[in-house]
Amino acid sequence: MTIASNTLPAEVLADAAARILESVGVPAAGAARVARNLVSADLRGVETHGLIRLRPYVERIEAGGIAADPEIAVVRDLPATALLDGGNGLGAVAASAAMELAMGKAAASGVGLVVVRNINHFGAAADYSLTAAEQGMIGFSATNVLALIAPTGAAVPMVGNNPLSFAFPGDPPVVYDSAMSVSTWGRVLVAAQRGEPLPADAFLDGDGRPTTDPAAVLEGGTLLPVAGYKGYGLALCVTLLTGVLAGWLSDAELTGHRPHEPGGNTALLGAIDVGAFTDPAAYARRVDRIGAEIRTAPRRPGVDRVWLPGEKETERERERREHGVPLADPVRADLAALAARLGVEIDARLR
Repeated sequence: MTIASNTLPAEVLADAAARILESVGVPAAGAARVARNLVSADLRGVETHGLIRLRPYVERIEAGGIAADPEIAVVRDLPATALLDGGNGLGAVAASAAMELAMGKAAASGVGLVVVRNINHFGAAADYSLTAAEQGMIGFSATNVLALIAPTGAAVPMVGNNPLSFAFPGDPPVVYDSAMSVSTWGRVLVAAQRGEPLPADAFLDGDGRPTTDPAAVLEGGTLLPVAGYKGYGLALCVTLLTGVLAGWLSDAELTGHRPHEPGGNTALLGAIDVGAFTDPAAYARRVDRIGAEIRTAPRRPGVDRVWLPGEKETERERERREHGVPLADPVRADLAALAARLGVEIDARLR
């Protein structure tokens, strides 16, 4: 394996992130799980949900906005469903526990559905749906977030961009993961960090006017829903399946703007045991066959390849596991600064 000079092995990045999280009170297992979630996003090329998120997580823990070592409580438990309370902890820790519980219920009952409330940002939704797909199940995950999307015709945000993911077992798995906005808040953060303009027709400023300036979006702007009213409708559906179903907070009721404020998010994690409906091996073969048919479909002029959902990310992950993960200079600087301030030993290549 050859690692380019401007990249780092995923294991080095995950180890550094876990050490930093442990230094602010996160238990080793939880720190490792969050680190895996963040590095997995960078491996798959979803940098908006990768290690760029580590510094805000640490700052929120230090400010009291995230509980470093909470108890995850079972509020309700039935054979196929459960409601958990995440104790205002790190979202990836609670969501991972919820997906493991959902998979156990699916193995016993055919379907498992777990809602976990009172958590914080849970990273890339595909991380959880893929967990199920890698075990031969169909996985799905969703979360509500702070209101960032203006409903169709409105000038102010009322619903979150509420990501939704499905993953289906195959070789490779078919993975859909999308927020319900044209672009994401993470994209705004990355553009602001890099001094780059935002894509057109994706954002409004504080006065409800289209903008490509990340600073204008950060100062009271909003995201536009994907596919207009259709994306807005799907975002609302996720709200009703998460915060409202849990008897918790809707998007517009979330107030986690500042580091000391709890996120208040809710996530939905689900798993379907394919064997409860059909032969699992036959199902996976059919997923692969449908994928092959789609890839070989006649293409429009100028199109080199037809991709399946998640296929680009899977190929990028394979390439980055072999050749290393590229890390933007500001993210590398964040890791070095956190390690120095917290007295954490990390790989010299990150310092």
